[in-house]
Amino acid sequence: MIDEVECLLETPPQVSVLVVDDDDVDRERIIRLLHRNAQCSQILEADSKASALKLLGRELFDFVFLDFKLDDGDGRELVPSIQQRNQSCLIVAVTGTGNERIAAEAIKLGVYEYLPKFELTEDRLRQTISDGVRVAAMQAKLRETEQLLQHRSLYDSLTDLPNRNLFLDRLDQLCALHARNQLPFAVLMIDLDRFKEVNDKLGHQAGDLVLREVGARFASLLRGSDTIARLGGDEFAALLLEVDSPECALAMAEKVGHTLDAPILVGEHALSIGASFGVAMCPQHGCDPAQLLSRADIAMYQAKSNLGAVALYAGENDKPWPKAGQTTQALITQLTRAIQQGELEMHYQPKVRLDTEEVVGFEALVRWNSPAQGRVNPDDFMPTLESCNLLSRFTYLTLDLVLSQQQSWLGQLRKPFKVAVNISARMLEDERFVEEVMARLAAYKIPPSLLVLELTETALVINPVKAKAVIEQLHAQGVSLSIDDFGAGFTSFTYLKSCPITEIKLDKAFAQELEPGSFNASLIQCMAVFCQSRAIDFIVEGVERKEYWPVLMRLGCHLGQGFSIAKPMPAAKVLSWWDAWEHGKS
Repeated sequence: MIDEVECLLETPPQVSVLVVDDDDVDRERIIRLLHRNAQCSQILEADSKASALKLLGRELFDFVFLDFKLDDGDGRELVPSIQQRNQSCLIVAVTGTGNERIAAEAIKLGVYEYLPKFELTEDRLRQTISDGVRVAAMQAKLRETEQLLQHRSLYDSLTDLPNRNLFLDRLDQLCALHARNQLPFAVLMIDLDRFKEVNDKLGHQAGDLVLREVGARFASLLRGSDTIARLGGDEFAALLLEVDSPECALAMAEKVGHTLDAPILVGEHALSIGASFGVAMCPQHGCDPAQLLSRADIAMYQAKSNLGAVALYAGENDKPWPKAGQTTQALITQLTRAIQQGELEMHYQPKVRLDTEEVVGFEALVRWNSPAQGRVNPDDFMPTLESCNLLSRFTYLTLDLVLSQQQSWLGQLRKPFKVAVNISARMLEDERFVEEVMARLAAYKIPPSLLVLELTETALVINPVKAKAVIEQLHAQGVSLSIDDFGAGFTSFTYLKSCPITEIKLDKAFAQELEPGSFNASLIQCMAVFCQSRAIDFIVEGVERKEYWPVLMRLGCHLGQGFSIAKPMPAAKVLSWWDAWEHGKS
């Protein structure tokens, strides 16, 4: 069994057991053997499906020892009832036959273990209980972790308000609801005034205190049916339900703004923080989520431009306050030219074993060298790229760049290494994706085992059936699949269990603040156990400080990626860096 789970158990817990068997001799024998185990504090028995269902309705059991052949029916029919009443209960099938086919079917049903009756001994049952307790503890920890991760994927960790993911989901739902029921609502975009001065003069810790207080004040005024969210930085947004007039929406925005009239106290400082509000109405200003957001954003920058706190979207003559960057169409035009004229290049960041410092592979990261703007951050162009028809061309170009470089390296190295390429969730909808990937591997003569495709966990949620099918096809061809930025999106262990994933990369946000007992430390420890139990490589991203290496290893994580190892580097520097790394190992 998994040694790391023992850390979840201080002392062996007492367990409650139900034995379901219609054979009096067999049932009494199992009970007699279980009574010799000090962990079994309660042992109840049932001689039929009917009597078992009555007990299951009254009691919660940690283990059910279940015979499949009962006088009043098939014992397997009890499995869903047991799981529905208590998902942490472990079912142990005990039958008179050792048929492997029946055993396999039992495991598929969700049975924890299959024991032929002729193999039952005191030691075997004691081991089954002991191992089962550890499995139950791990499963409980995983469920708790999954719930926390789901909360983090939908709520801002600083203010505990809904984050961008949840806000956009609720906006989509409201637009769909309006299409059915014509329910009106308003969208507010909110940007804090003078917040940058707080960060610059008092530091980010003071800025965080201000954001928490602002979030609490905004939330205190809105109705339970409304949504107030922090989208990032000093940007907030709100959805106001059943607001059918611009006057009402503007009045509510002004009331929210007045919550900032009182200074915010940070230490000895009384800070005066204002906010600019942009308002867009559904249906007056549109019924499409992107359109409403854009128009509320335009109105908000108009409010800043006019030095007023609140502005309503006033039509296409409204011009947004000048922002860094450019319009979507201009960006698409420049991206088209970048693809055509070779302005994209790949940089490579190593992944290493933290215990031996062995390099196990590299992640390829795209860089855009724009003649007009210089080096463009991927965060500034990837969202636009993913929403336009350039995505396929871009994806296959990056694959070509990586595989061509890998081909060159194969001729120079004695030991080949894996290279990971990031893939958008939208590419899984491309019917020719698997075919295109395999054709390129063949063309560059790269073994499929040396390619890793990194997907975000969101890809598994948007269209799980399609994603699973594509992942299984690639896995069958020998291509490895990695879940990138785990914990930053819509987290579900269910999807991870159902797909042949070979690697999970924990988001860099969890690589900090690893004090004993902290959420991040507990999450890493739990994920390490989960990945080990499923033979999945577990990597923590964003390992920026070498002093975290021993901490991560104590938590069960032995693979890392981050600046404490190396920053992403051009292909021309990879081999020289690797040579220096090998010579400089501690």
